[in-house]
Parts: sequence; C-alpha cells; structure tokens
Amino acid sequence: MLGDILQTLLTLWGSKDAFPTEEKQDQHLRVLRNEEWFQPLFSEHMELFLSNKDLRFFIGVSDVESILADSKKKKRFEEDLRYLVRNIVKRNG
Repeated sequence: MLGDILQTLLTLWGSKDAFPTEEKQDQHLRVLRNEEWFQPLFSEHMELFLSNKDLRFFIGVSDVESILADSKKKKRFEEDLRYLVRNIVKRNG
C-alpha cells in the first residue's frame, strides 16, 4: 500500500533523479526546514525524516525548489507529505 502511495506521489511530482543520493535528500531537507509549515512537522517526526527510506526517497526525488516557488504546488506538496507521514506512522504502529 505504501509503495502504491509513493508511486502515485512520484508520478505527480515528476522525479528527475531515479535514485537520489543521501546528499540530495539532506539538501532538500535543509531547504524544507526553512519553510514555516514544515518546521513543526519536522520537529514532531524528526526521526522519520532522518531515517525512513520511503520518506527520504520521496523528498530526494521531488524538485523542492520548483515546488516551493509555486503556491499551488507548495500546498499540494505539503498535503502529500503530511499524508505520507501519517501513513508511515500508522504502518509502524
């Protein structure tokens, strides 16, 4: 189920990199941490953002700079990211 969710989200956000590096994932997290809406989400689920492979993959393949530059894309990305986090938390009990 989580694999289906990830596949849908990746299709939606149009990945350029098939396999993002740890460096790319960390870079995108640094950019996101400057966003006001992301800060409480990151604080609450820091361990997930730093260690969950599915979540890090999604962040790494997303074109974060382009997404954040467009208010509609940004809102949708925020919703998708929150949805993904909820599902990962639910899956892990």
